[in-house]
Amino acid sequence: MAARRTCLLFSSLILLLANVGAIQAQTWKKHTYATDGFQVEFSGDVKISPQTHDAETQKKIVRATDYLEEGGEYAYIVAASLQFVDVNFENGVKLSFAALKCATTTADTPLTFAAGRARELRGTNCHDGNFRVDARYFTVGRWFYQAMAIHPMNGSHVANARRFVESFKVIGK
Repeated sequence: MAARRTCLLFSSLILLLANVGAIQAQTWKKHTYATDGFQVEFSGDVKISPQTHDAETQKKIVRATDYLEEGGEYAYIVAASLQFVDVNFENGVKLSFAALKCATTTADTPLTFAAGRARELRGTNCHDGNFRVDARYFTVGRWFYQAMAIHPMNGSHVANARRFVESFKVIGK
C-alpha cells in the first residue's frame, strides 16, 4: 500500500512539475490591430469585444473595443476607444484606475510619448484586496487606450504583467 501511495504521489508531482513548465513556457505573440491603431503582445487566446454604451455615452464615443486574455489568476486587457471630441486624459486615467479599487497606488509616472500623452500607474490590494494592477494609459488625438494587467498579490505573474503592459505600442497615428 505504501508503494502505491508513493507511486501516486510521485505521479502527481510529475504532473505538477509538467504544468509548471507549461506555465513558464508561455508563448508570447505580437498582435496588431490596425483598425484601432495599436499592437501588443498576448500570451494566450484573445477575446475581442466591441462595447455598447447608453445613449448619453454614445454621444461622446464613436466606438470602443476591449481585447482580453484571461488566464484564471490574471487578466490582460486593452481597451481602445475613439471619441467624438478630444480626450480628457487626466479624467479618463483617474476614473479608470479608481474603478480597479486599489488600496495603494505604488507608482504614478508620466511616460515619454511623442505622439500624445502617456502615464503608468501601479497598485496593490486591488478589487477585493487579492490583486495587483499594472496599467498604462495613452491618448493620441481622439483615441484613448488603456493597457492593464490584473494579477495576484503573491507576485507569481509580475514579470508577465510587466511584459504585457510594456509591449503596448500605438501604431499609425
